[in-house]
Amino acid sequence: MSDIRQVIFVTGMNPKPLPAEHRPLLWRCIEGGARQAGVPAGELAGMDRRFHMAAWNHLYYGAYADIGIDRPWVEHMLRGEGQQYCAPEPERVPVLWTRFKYMLGDVMPWLADTFADAEIQGRLKDISRYFQNSAGIGTQVRAVVKRALAPLVERGAEIMLLGHSLGSVIAYDTLWEMSRIDRHSWRCPLFVTLGSPLGMYYIQRRLLGHGDSGARRYPDNIDRWINIAATGDVIATDRHLDNDFRGMRKYHLLDGIEDVAAGVHSCFATAEGPNAHRCFGYFFHPLVAKLVVDWLGGKQPRVT
Repeated sequence: MSDIRQVIFVTGMNPKPLPAEHRPLLWRCIEGGARQAGVPAGELAGMDRRFHMAAWNHLYYGAYADIGIDRPWVEHMLRGEGQQYCAPEPERVPVLWTRFKYMLGDVMPWLADTFADAEIQGRLKDISRYFQNSAGIGTQVRAVVKRALAPLVERGAEIMLLGHSLGSVIAYDTLWEMSRIDRHSWRCPLFVTLGSPLGMYYIQRRLLGHGDSGARRYPDNIDRWINIAATGDVIATDRHLDNDFRGMRKYHLLDGIEDVAAGVHSCFATAEGPNAHRCFGYFFHPLVAKLVVDWLGGKQPRVT
């Protein structure tokens, strides 16, 4: 099997475990999802070494998370004991209420202190710190992504750049910066966003390039973009990104964003209950897992 196909995963917000512990656990989720999709185990052999992480979180938070907190719940999901959360069902009132609070904080941020709980306020502060580039932190985390890309780009690899949560924002900004500021000739053949907040007005108003006009407002180095939002993911408040980034179509930078906004049901849960936003649940989903292994296997991933 050729090594030309690679995946770089840009992690989401909050402290993460040591990459040496985190990456194998994520790959086990992908293996589990691939089995559900009917991928023969033999096809996965050796693929894990071409799944890389751009782990910026320790730089940002100054700490690593204890993998022992998540591992039992991942094992619970992998054993099939989270199946009750996978079944399609109407979104529950608490999920809709939480999503409403995020949307309210997005459109009318001065009301966030009144309606948002401590968790939501903390997340909004995390995002603000990145955009304010406090002590150059935004520049530094994008440099982490560029360092992960550099050796693979140099040897001519075909790279799927995959971003989850705030990681999708960091990945997007990195692509813009590489194409518009660094003027790097590399093109991203496949950009994948999972549980992305890129549909939020707050985010869009602060993206690199937002103040520019015309085509320069967007990166011009993306060949294909797939966006996936799970049912009940409160961070992906707007599941459809194609309409938000329609300027990329207008300026012929991209044919369009392939939004998968229905039918993805996360099986991940903790003692606090189901959590559709966590990346473990995304990677365990057969559609996402097969997308990754198809790419690594030299196939053209399909989401329909």
